[in-house]
Formats: sequence, C-alpha cells, structure tokens
Amino acid sequence: MAEPKTPFHEEPFPELCGYLCEAVVSGDGRLIAVGSVLSGLSRVAVYRTADLSCAHVLTFAMETETMAFHPTLPLLAIGFDNGDAYQRAGRLVLLEPESGHRVDFADAEWGVEMVRWTDARTLELTFFAMYDGETFDRSRATVVREEWLGLAPDALDLSAYDRRSLDPYAPLPGFDLDPALPLLQALAERAGLSYDGRGGVRAVAGLSDGRVLATRKHTLLECWSPDGSLLWSVPAPSAVGGTRIEVAADERTVRVAVPGPDSRTRTEFPLVDTSDGTVLDRPSMPFSATLAARTDGVWAIRDTYDRSFGTEDPALNTRFFAADGTPLGTTHEPDRYELVPLDVRRCPELLFTRRRRHEVIALDPRSAAETTLFTADAPLGKAVYVSDAAGPALLHGERELVRRTFPAGEVVWRRPLDAAVTALDAHDGVLHALCADDSLVSIGTADGTVLDRRPLPAYGPCSLHVAPDGTVLVGTSAGRILRY
Repeated sequence: MAEPKTPFHEEPFPELCGYLCEAVVSGDGRLIAVGSVLSGLSRVAVYRTADLSCAHVLTFAMETETMAFHPTLPLLAIGFDNGDAYQRAGRLVLLEPESGHRVDFADAEWGVEMVRWTDARTLELTFFAMYDGETFDRSRATVVREEWLGLAPDALDLSAYDRRSLDPYAPLPGFDLDPALPLLQALAERAGLSYDGRGGVRAVAGLSDGRVLATRKHTLLECWSPDGSLLWSVPAPSAVGGTRIEVAADERTVRVAVPGPDSRTRTEFPLVDTSDGTVLDRPSMPFSATLAARTDGVWAIRDTYDRSFGTEDPALNTRFFAADGTPLGTTHEPDRYELVPLDVRRCPELLFTRRRRHEVIALDPRSAAETTLFTADAPLGKAVYVSDAAGPALLHGERELVRRTFPAGEVVWRRPLDAAVTALDAHDGVLHALCADDSLVSIGTADGTVLDRRPLPAYGPCSLHVAPDGTVLVGTSAGRILRY
C-alpha cells in the first residue's frame, strides 16, 4: 500500500479518544497527563508541554478515575475503577514518564476513586465500593515510602493498608479537577496551533472529486476539500452527531443517520446537498432506528428501541423509502429482535437477517416480500458486496473474513484474522478490513490472499471507507482522518 497522505483535521493530541475526563500538569510544568474514556476503554496520554509530543500512551479496560503527579519526582499515579455495580475492582498504576517504568497494583474489591500526594513521601488513596447497584462505601488509606521510583510489581499490596471509613455522601476534599479541554486548547495556542476536541469520526466517505465527508461529535456532516481545508459543516441536533453516511450514486446528496439527544426517542435521517451542506429533507422518527440502504438509493429503517418495560410496539417497525425520502412500503415483525438489517455496504439489495436461523434475506421495499438467499453458520458481522472477475459476492467477517457467492451464499474462501473486524470496504479487487488491534489488513477479493497489513497510529481507528480513486480513509476516535 502507498505511503500515507497528510491526514485531515491534523490537530495536536491525536492519541486522545472519547470524553476528555481529566488533565494534570507536573510540578515542573514539563509534562501534562490527560485521561480520556471511550466505550468502556480509557486512555491516558502523557505529553511534553514544550513541543506537545507524546511521551506515553496507556490503554485500559477500566475507567480512569483520577491522576496526580508526584510533587518532585518524575512519577504519575493513576487510579482506575471498573464501574461494575456488583463486583467492584480497581487498580493503581505508577508511571515514570522519563524512563517508561510502570507498575500496576490491583484491588479486587474496591475502585481507586482518588489519588493525592500529600507530601513527597505520602500517597493518599480514596477507595470506592458498590455492593448491590445502590449501596456504596468509601474509605481512605495512606501509603508512605522513602523511595517511590523503580518499584517492583509486588512492592504494594493495596488491600493490606489500614483504611479509614468515609461518609460516602460527603464531597471529596481536594478533588478539584482541572478541565481538560481548556488546558489543551491553551497549550495548543501557545504552540501556534488550534485544538477543538470535537472528537471521533463515526463515519467517513470519499467522493470522486477528492472531497471527504465525515461525521463527528456535535456534527451532522462536514466536508473537506482534497487539500485538507474544511469547506462546510452542518451542526447536529445533539452531541452524538451523525453515525452513518450513505452517498447517492450521483454523489449530489448524502443520507445521514443522526440519533437525537435521547437516542431512545428520536432518530433523524437528513438528506444533505454535498455541494454546500444544505439540508434538503429531515425526516425524523420518534424512536431509535438503524439505517440500511442499497446502491440505487432506496433505504430502510428498522425500529430498534428496547420496549421491554411495557411500551407497545409500533404497528410498523420496518419502513422503506425512495432515495428522495418518499415512502415506499412498510412491514411489521412481531418478534422485533428477530429481523435485523445487515451492516453491508455497496449492495444492490436491502439485506436483513433472521437471527435465530442465521438466514440472510432480501426485502422488497414496495411489497415487503422476503426472499431467502442463504443460511449462514454464524452471524455475518460487517459485510460488503463486490462484483469482480470471480462474480458477485458478499465479503464479510467478525474474527475471520469470508467470501460467499451472491445470492447463493456458497463459501468460496475463509481467511482467519488476528483481531476482530470493526469495519470493511472493498475497491478494485481489494478488500480492506479495519481490525480491533489497530491494524488495516488488505486482502485480494478473488482468492483471499493477504496483500498488506499496516499497523495504524494509536489514534483509535473506528470508521473506514474507500474513495472512488482507491484512497483508503480511516476515521479515528481522536478526530483525525487518515488517508492511505
């Protein structure tokens, strides 16, 4: 694969992803540590304030609760909590940013809610426990040491220290967090840069003229010129922003899925003019819904709101529309969790699956008639339709990539992967798979041969699209759009 091109939205601090929860500055002002949280994962990045270069990135399957630099030593203490209401657990991490030395100390029953250095010898730890989803406790312990650098993995036993019970409802003293975004913006401005912290690119799409469309937090849709300048941006009705982009065949318009401020009660599907961002049509559904589309622009929505608390199902929970939004038909599935739209790209049919039997069906948008195409041995995962020298096919996968003939569904080849697939797209005989281990794998569509495997930067890759000229676009949770 060719060398990467200059990313779009190239701002400082690209390693951060999701919600910026805390930022702390070292006593000498040379380092800043920033915590961010996204989808059950948290990331702590340590930057040098002189040039904003990244010194360390740590990623955890726990939420970052608290951070504090030692008053004199090059040492950062980080507290974590797993957030479980019934089986609380936590962790204390000590990182030496200069040497990279790191040690982790676990607590199987308490989350570490606050860390605070009271002096050069003493680390104060505040713990949090929850027992039944409602009842919770706090306690506090102090750890006193003459030497804090270069600790061994067994140097501390968090459960062995005497803990003093605290009023669980009392405010924590000294728990004044510096707002992360203003601090980062000030550092960027001092370096002659800008940082808006607008967050992850949930969907991205390239057009034939080199422009790139993207969605992100607070943004329904934005458009970038081929040289990387922002041409226009349409604000979203809520902080969620757009989550899916479907470009019309003539590229003059694009349909976007946009959850409302409460995704249970509203989803919008605006039609946007790609020339200037004008919203041409803004259909809104009073429930959460997913979008499916086929290559001629016909699209469908499926009601996905969990009504397990007594609310009646709507009479029609799948609706079909022409490209311009004209209603075409409806259908109702009594078992609302049985009929599910397939996440498939570039397909000439509206594909759904019946989950229990793993049947893949095509739905007619006018009559709602079902055509069963094939039965799979497992859920398909992400999918893309191709028509190459070997004929029409569906390429799909979760932990392995599979080629099936279309519409018969016969397996042509299988290709195991080292990590789960998070996004798929294909162009000109090459299938590109974005994987959960932050890699981009490229495979020949005809025979499954691995053509390339590229490790991606630690920016949280989360969306993928191949532009008409073959440029692979990767949207990241940090906000950058990578181009390959």
